Amino acid sequence: MEAVMANWEDGFRYEDKGLSFFLTGIKNFWKLVGPEQRAMKLGFYWLIVTQLLALAFPYFLKLIFDDLPEVLKSGTISTRLICFIIIMFAVKISAILVTLFVKETIFIKGVIRLEAWWPVLAQSKLLALSLGYHERENTGKKISKIEKGIERMVEICVKLSWDILPQFIYLVANLTCMMILDWRLGLLFFLPFAPAYWINKRYYERMSGDWEKWEKKKEESSGYFTQSLLNIRTVQDFVQERREKERLQTVRECMRDLDTDINMTERYYIMGIRIVLNVFFLATIALGVYFVLMGQTKVGTVVFIITTGNVTIEGLGEIFNNYSKILRNLVSVNRLTEIMNDDTEITNSSTAFVPTTTIGDIRFDKISFNYPGKDQAVLEFFDLQIAPRQMIALVGRSGEGKTTVAKLLCRVYDVNHGRITLDGIDIRQLDRDWYRRLFAIVQQDVDVFDATLLENITYACRDATPAQVDEAIRAAHIHTMMEKQDRFPDGLATQVGERGIRLSGGERQRVGIARAYIALLNGAKFLVLDEATSSLDSETELAIQSMLNSIRKKLDVSIVAIAHRLSTIRKADMIYVIDGGQVAESGSHEKLLAQNGLYSRLVELQKLGDLRK
Repeated sequence: MEAVMANWEDGFRYEDKGLSFFLTGIKNFWKLVGPEQRAMKLGFYWLIVTQLLALAFPYFLKLIFDDLPEVLKSGTISTRLICFIIIMFAVKISAILVTLFVKETIFIKGVIRLEAWWPVLAQSKLLALSLGYHERENTGKKISKIEKGIERMVEICVKLSWDILPQFIYLVANLTCMMILDWRLGLLFFLPFAPAYWINKRYYERMSGDWEKWEKKKEESSGYFTQSLLNIRTVQDFVQERREKERLQTVRECMRDLDTDINMTERYYIMGIRIVLNVFFLATIALGVYFVLMGQTKVGTVVFIITTGNVTIEGLGEIFNNYSKILRNLVSVNRLTEIMNDDTEITNSSTAFVPTTTIGDIRFDKISFNYPGKDQAVLEFFDLQIAPRQMIALVGRSGEGKTTVAKLLCRVYDVNHGRITLDGIDIRQLDRDWYRRLFAIVQQDVDVFDATLLENITYACRDATPAQVDEAIRAAHIHTMMEKQDRFPDGLATQVGERGIRLSGGERQRVGIARAYIALLNGAKFLVLDEATSSLDSETELAIQSMLNSIRKKLDVSIVAIAHRLSTIRKADMIYVIDGGQVAESGSHEKLLAQNGLYSRLVELQKLGDLRK
């Protein structure tokens, strides 16, 4: 899977037109076929066999018609003619059997396996991308790109396997036969292919921009639709149902108009192609009849051209039609490749390793950082130390970079300058997944899955013991909220709804605290609290303070607390006051108060209930 994503090249470019776009797209699409390439190659070989068998039938029919004059003269059916008839029917039956039970079986199974594998591949890529990517991109648009891209890739598989490739092989084989039988008729028959291709190319150049616009509108539509449901509580609270409906309706109406224009325009181009092909086909038949009358060719040759020509003309029309559809589908696939081509910003170095021992001393050494696409540095020449078994607190006004420090600490982002070290080792030299498992994190807005309470609590450690679960729910005071039988009728087995919609903000944070507690019991060395107590009532917050004290005594854990509430940080061993992207003050609570500086002013503001400003 990783190899497929690593080998994915630049993919498609909208400035490419027609055949070059098609060939580049198919080349990149072939890479995504990945584990099914061998099966698809085998299916292609059987495809050649079936099309040759399909062409053999009219060829033996030609031989039969060539022998008819002799049969009519002699009045007896020759053994040769009987053999031709028997072989002709044997070929027909063989073609049907090979098509149904060999060629189509291989392709059908391959497409089914790919349809199951592609979403896993896309999810794997998305999960590997950095948090920064997901913070930048709209969820609904990402889902639309993936679903539409996969749907279009399945369509490409079907159209290539059942339409374009069979017809193309038949076309080449038929052209060869016609040129051998009578090059004049063969040349006339295939003469209109060039203008037909030109018409098809013009169609692509005319419509490619509209295809791209339609795909972008589709993603925009999915974004509006998804966001309106994800934020349903806010939509209903502020009575914005009509506004959300109108936004979606406006986009869908634009899609409707584009789709109508695309499909109606396609009809005219298809009509032009079919007229050109059929005019030359009829001219070929007329010329063939003339040659027969003049004794310049055999009746069987004309019969062969009529029999195969009609199939070829219809097939060629389908080739051009499906070729256009595949070009349009490749636009959707291209939208998917924008995700697949996105670089994973946080990666393991080739020499990444896991240290044999971990003391737990973390230092920020004159680091500077700005978010991707932003010129303004959030942190600049920033220094900080987290000593083993210490509790440190980060305070400051909103937007000063406290949460950014936590993200850099957990290696959600890498610093632009300077370095962060663990026991003297640059964290970029350590195995990324091993390093991240050192942290148990409680976010300000806890992510809750549409699953049971127990599954959410044990998310970081699925094999947590019942004793650990019990200890965690008591530490986070979840046992008290579970006493409400009307809201938690099944206890830990209660479904909490999508994004934990059945839980209050404080209850979601308790789930996050319990989840982090279990991670600490299973080897995590650092507890990171990013406003983790901001939505808790005062009584539960006191219990959490007691839990933090218990953790510090019981476990070999360091604690990093980002907090506005004074009660959360009062007992920290070291408090860092962040201002202007740097550490403005540091020390204990008492020491900082005595300095009568920024920290003291923040404490006074908190007493007025305005620390966030």
